Amino acid sequence: MAENGIEISLDRFLTVRKVGKNSSLYNPVFESLGELEMFLSSDPPVNTRSFPIMMSVRADEQFAGPPLEQAIAYCTGGYEEGMEEFMILTNQLEAVNRQSVRQRCSVPAFVGSRPNVPAYVAGAPKNMYRLSKVVEKKLIRIYMNVAYSRNTTEAQIKTRGILTLNLVRILEQNNYIVDLRVFEASIEYNELFLCEIMLKRPGQKLDPAKCYYPMCGRSFLRRVISRLKESMPFNGNWGMTYGKVADEDVIKRILGIDNNAIFIGTPQSMGIVGKNIKQDADAFLARLHLSGKIKVPQYYGEDD
Repeated sequence: MAENGIEISLDRFLTVRKVGKNSSLYNPVFESLGELEMFLSSDPPVNTRSFPIMMSVRADEQFAGPPLEQAIAYCTGGYEEGMEEFMILTNQLEAVNRQSVRQRCSVPAFVGSRPNVPAYVAGAPKNMYRLSKVVEKKLIRIYMNVAYSRNTTEAQIKTRGILTLNLVRILEQNNYIVDLRVFEASIEYNELFLCEIMLKRPGQKLDPAKCYYPMCGRSFLRRVISRLKESMPFNGNWGMTYGKVADEDVIKRILGIDNNAIFIGTPQSMGIVGKNIKQDADAFLARLHLSGKIKVPQYYGEDD
């Protein structure tokens, strides 16, 4: 396989290991969407034993979106279907976020930047004002599952993407450094596929346009991820279903989800209905139990 004359080996991204007693895990990890596009653009060999028909190519456009070549190219930009509505809804939540941020405030102190005149006149020892201390930033990793069941609506898929990006903003406003990754996990008999893609490195500025396609574009899951699966050295027959959605508890164990990580599952598991963005935002955050970490905004009120 070669892209512009450069050999691209699957081994560069893929780790295969045993999990449990009799199962195998195929775990490709990509440091960026650009890296995924580079690999797939090299046209890696298809495992025809597991995939006798390439559904990444053959799937109907009404179901899977634009053709494979275009779907791969969207990994690094250009996908705008529904983007305007996505940003409008995003901005509605951001307006509430700004009201919920914990601001640094002036507190009485022995030493400060400006005098506390009443305290000075009264002879109080703390007769100066200083800003409250800056809280040390903490690292937190977010894993978002891009998979969804067939009965999931486009509104639910889009809302999950909006709420995930909104969560990144909330955490950063509350002194967290966020590492954002998306994944797709599926299983066929005793073989488990778990693909991870980094969307935002710690300290990197959030780019909604870059995140939008893997989070909301149906061709990303149905063509791009399908093409990636077709290149995996599976032994079983994956061609009928391309795998069933893996159990979330199993995924969490493999990813090592702990108190320093947040797991975002299917829209249904996150309480997302897809009819009212503010109601969904409240339900989504309630599922994550973040009140001990941040000041959680309340989006839906009596006026909505």
